[in-house]
Amino acid sequence: MLKTFKTFSEINEDMANTNDMDHMIKRVAVVADICTKMGNKPLMYRQVKGVVNNAHKFAVKVTPQENRKYNGNAKNPAQAKVIQALNIKNPVWASLESHTGTRGPFGENNIMIPIGSYKINYSSKVKDLGRKDDVEKFLDTYKTGWPDASHGDNEIVVDCVNYYLINVGELVGKYTGKKAKDIIDKSSRDWNNLNKEMLKAKFGTYRSVGWYLANPVTNYLNWMVETQKKRTAALVGS
Repeated sequence: MLKTFKTFSEINEDMANTNDMDHMIKRVAVVADICTKMGNKPLMYRQVKGVVNNAHKFAVKVTPQENRKYNGNAKNPAQAKVIQALNIKNPVWASLESHTGTRGPFGENNIMIPIGSYKINYSSKVKDLGRKDDVEKFLDTYKTGWPDASHGDNEIVVDCVNYYLINVGELVGKYTGKKAKDIIDKSSRDWNNLNKEMLKAKFGTYRSVGWYLANPVTNYLNWMVETQKKRTAALVGS
């Protein structure tokens, strides 16, 4: 079932959850394969509100609305002009730098995995397209492709038809083993509870995330399925 949520920029996007655990295991396998093929590219992060995560909603598939209206049209016409000038059809805002917490000002902290053909647009001169009234002056500074590390936490705009979200807190704190759990500081508030250096060391690239999805995460989900089957069988036999 498709549900529509609003992100921080008031743009509707369709969030598709799986039907059951078997479906989730198959989806995780698909996402793991995509991540593995993306190789050593650095992770993209995105904060999103309205995504409730549990075992049945661990990997969420998102469809941006094509040719949608942007919140910046009325408040920031320059933003819309840049999007149009760059011929971006389905803009999704992301960052190569994770937020300092499992949750940030715009929602849950997620790893973003684009699907199929996509294009990354960025400018080292523009930190936040939606908050720069004169952004059209920097139009000729925009480039395509993956920015290098010097881009820092400046935004990137990904033009993609679909993408997946993997919740950082769920991935690190539940599915990938005891050592990964140390990345989350349970004594800190969720806006500042991540050890970013340790996060980068363990989950620095899409290939590393792909390995974790294909191994510890899949093993955990399979264990959950088998455990539930045993419980059901015990109830039937009692």
